[in-house]
Amino acid sequence: MSDSFLRQLFDAAQNGDGDAIGVILEVFKPMIYKNSCINGYFDYDCFQELCIKFICCIKTFKFTNISDITKYFN
Repeated sequence: MSDSFLRQLFDAAQNGDGDAIGVILEVFKPMIYKNSCINGYFDYDCFQELCIKFICCIKTFKFTNISDITKYFN
């Protein structure tokens, strides 16, 4: 996914496009999943809370530089 396409998705998501929010969530889901493991076990409640927080962050995120947002995918 290119930086400019991700930026377009974020712009759409911030304007209330639920489909764009869903696409962004799917892109970052592996990172959210990885951070939902506690003591080696997947914690669904943690995963759900992280997803909710992530969606809130999407809505308020401000781009300052789009030079290489893909570095945050891993």
